[in-house]
Amino acid sequence: MLPNPHWQAILSQPVPVRKPSLRALLLGLIPFVGMCFSVPLWDRIDPTILGLPFNLAWLLCWIVLTTLCLWAAYRVESAREKKDGGAS
Repeated sequence: MLPNPHWQAILSQPVPVRKPSLRALLLGLIPFVGMCFSVPLWDRIDPTILGLPFNLAWLLCWIVLTTLCLWAAYRVESAREKKDGGAS
């Protein structure tokens, strides 16, 4: 039971969900493809980058790039929502 009876009324209302745009989906897929399907490119120890084996440096780089890709996807969706006037 929720502590406030008004919450149940608020939480029981459906939340409108829109499909993401193709650009946002592609931006979200870039890190997945970059980390999962590029294994033959980075599956080695040498060279080292800043003292890290190449494969570890590659994955750390993708952690940063994932953040940037998802930020860009968010910006694409935010701009799309502003353009549509916030309508669902």
